[in-house]
Amino acid sequence: MSLEIRTIADGEKITEPGAYRMSMSWYHSQCTPGYSISSSNIRAAVLKSPHAFWKTSDLNPNRYPEREVNSSLILGRAAHALILGDEVFDEHFIFVPDGAPRRPTSVQVAAFKKTGKWSNAAIEGAKFWTEFDKKADGRLLLTSEQVTKIKYMSENLAACPEAVTNLTSSLTEISMIWQDEVTGLWIKSRPDCIPDNGHDFGDLKTFAPKSADLVLSAHRATTDHGYPMQMALAAEGAERVFGTTAKTAALVFIQTSEPYEPVPVEIDEEALYWARVLNRHGINQIAHGFSTGEWPVRADRMTTYSYPPTMLHRFGEMQMGGEIPHMERMS
Repeated sequence: MSLEIRTIADGEKITEPGAYRMSMSWYHSQCTPGYSISSSNIRAAVLKSPHAFWKTSDLNPNRYPEREVNSSLILGRAAHALILGDEVFDEHFIFVPDGAPRRPTSVQVAAFKKTGKWSNAAIEGAKFWTEFDKKADGRLLLTSEQVTKIKYMSENLAACPEAVTNLTSSLTEISMIWQDEVTGLWIKSRPDCIPDNGHDFGDLKTFAPKSADLVLSAHRATTDHGYPMQMALAAEGAERVFGTTAKTAALVFIQTSEPYEPVPVEIDEEALYWARVLNRHGINQIAHGFSTGEWPVRADRMTTYSYPPTMLHRFGEMQMGGEIPHMERMS
């Protein structure tokens, strides 16, 4: 594996395929001379519609307003920062430590404005919160509850050997960028871990299970969010940039609520094949949109609904058993 990895500063354009160390914000921007798209863009076009991609693209001057960062997203980002070390946690997040003094009251603040001095009762809190607010500027604020959750998540991941194996690498958060030969679009991939010891590509996923069956929930999340497509793009990026290949990939899910269990999931060879097919389809769709200005919605014509076959079979049995009435079909 060729390990030539360049460090790119914010604002510096990438003009040739390669592996780069760069900030997450610059990675998600238009960091190449031509249009650049990532896995999330491709998945939006395929799993939702080209319209969905375009209405949230930073290339669209009439895109939808950016949504506020919610608490679950903040928790997920912070978990990545602390568990994987893919960001300098102190540069992006801050939390109020246990035992922090109270903020000065409105009466104490009013007295300070009048005299220019803090009272003995307020001086400790004023000093702490002045420094805290200055440090917190531009960072995401974590609650003590979120910090505790991340601690539990980290402990449980560390106790799962397969999770540790697939999230351990000297190549974490490396951005692989190359130009698609078919469309000319620049493609970006940034998996959590590029393997350097023979294991799978690895990616950490925080999730809130939708059922009591954690494995089933993890598999459903894998399908719903198109994670095989994300990992297939990472494998293609490694082929283009490092000259390696991968037949399987690993996702490590971790619950964001009790009991904070890890669920390692392997993406098999068949899934990665079809994921590559879907990636190709998505790239082609986006390229077509850029060249024509056409961004079709998912349901561009009337769709037909039918009851599932199991329900139709059950209805027939119920009619035969006299549980529901017989009626003439409409001619």
